[in-house]
Amino acid sequence: MKRNSAAVGQSDKQRPKRSNKGALIKGMSKRLPAELLGDSSFRDGLQNIMRGYAGVYALYKKDKLYYVGLATNLYWRLRSHTRNKHKGKWNYFAIFRVNRVRFLKDMETLLLQVAKPPGNSVTGHLQRDADLTRVLKKIHREKVSGLRRIERAWR
Repeated sequence: MKRNSAAVGQSDKQRPKRSNKGALIKGMSKRLPAELLGDSSFRDGLQNIMRGYAGVYALYKKDKLYYVGLATNLYWRLRSHTRNKHKGKWNYFAIFRVNRVRFLKDMETLLLQVAKPPGNSVTGHLQRDADLTRVLKKIHREKVSGLRRIERAWR
């Protein structure tokens, strides 16, 4: 049965709208010292809160962003950075718990493009048709070409 708009009660008008906040990021930390990664109770706690989630992480050298990455097993990924080529180049980290793994790579690409951390050698890639710069350059070329034609017609 269809409801008449005049018959809609006050409670329908005051129903709060659902927010999309937290639909993708399900938790995050502040900057934490790298020394925590050597503590077994921290390891167990981190693995417990990350169970079923993937994550994006940021490595910092003091206050400066050094590296951004993604992982399905955040603890072991962070731990590996204390032993690989990034060893000694960072001393703090932050984690972001992500609900939808399928958006993880896009999030990393976004962060790398915006922040351009010095520790990342790859900047992330998009599909060819998602490169708006190429499309905007084409539009610009067409506009300039049109203006040149008008200018030549006036001569």
